[in-house]
Amino acid sequence: MAGMYPMVVQFVDVINQKKLRVGHSKKVLAKTDQYHVWIHGDRPGVKGPMHRHTADETFYCIQGECTITLIDGSKTKLKPGMLVLIPKGKFYQLENTGDDYMLLLGGRSEPHKLPRFGKKGEKVGGNRSALKKPLGTKRPLSPRVGRAT
Repeated sequence: MAGMYPMVVQFVDVINQKKLRVGHSKKVLAKTDQYHVWIHGDRPGVKGPMHRHTADETFYCIQGECTITLIDGSKTKLKPGMLVLIPKGKFYQLENTGDDYMLLLGGRSEPHKLPRFGKKGEKVGGNRSALKKPLGTKRPLSPRVGRAT
């Protein structure tokens, strides 16, 4: 096919990633033109906005506890070893409702850096909600994202 190029296979050590900076709860680990995989980490009590994406998305819980709230108010706790598939266009919200640093592996079938959308169709900005919660509450960030202190 014209314009096609061989895709480079990408290997990533997820567990031994450096800690995420406070206020930056997402770090892209691998990407192509049509897909990206990232690590999502948040301290206890951090809650993101209700939003949706334009592509299917998965989250796999590596560490901690994540409560996923849907637009109808229903909630499900994601614990280590659990996976959730969120179809494109479905609204959801992530919240670390556990006592430990939460670590999710995410994947979405679209290029990285596309916007997410709020309930009114507006673009919802960066993951800055962690900055609103003072340091020292519950447990601090671990030296490595996959390891609790």
